[in-house]
Amino acid sequence: MKTIEPFLQQPHHADLVEEYCALDTAEDKLTWLMERPALHPEIPVAMRTAEARIPGCLSGLWLQGESTDNLYHFSCASESEVVQGIGSLLCDLYSGRSRQEILAIGSTFATALTLDGLLTITRRRAVSSIISFILHRASGKDVQPEGPHQRAA
Repeated sequence: MKTIEPFLQQPHHADLVEEYCALDTAEDKLTWLMERPALHPEIPVAMRTAEARIPGCLSGLWLQGESTDNLYHFSCASESEVVQGIGSLLCDLYSGRSRQEILAIGSTFATALTLDGLLTITRRRAVSSIISFILHRASGKDVQPEGPHQRAA
């Protein structure tokens, strides 16, 4: 199993992971995730376009990513509190990083944070879609990847 220690260089990222990992139960972690959107800027309603929507997500999931000064910044919006919370966490953890850092991290955060064990298969697909979008954007491609992992979120 990959570890996330090499990717926690910035205090903000380390604090988020430490706070999440300190929670004892799955219920505590889900509650914490659902409270995160209040701390994270959402994509404005006007920018929730068809191009920003992740195809096939049942609860509606919109993602944006942009690069400024060679660092990427991601934001999301969802009709589901759980998906919004997960998206907010992942956007925070991948934001403020270079293309090389993001591609080196890959899906390590989701694995190390054991998000898969906490979520239903539908929500795991949302995690996969979010990470796939982030990695695809960091690879320099503007078109969203297509694949079976994006059928439902």
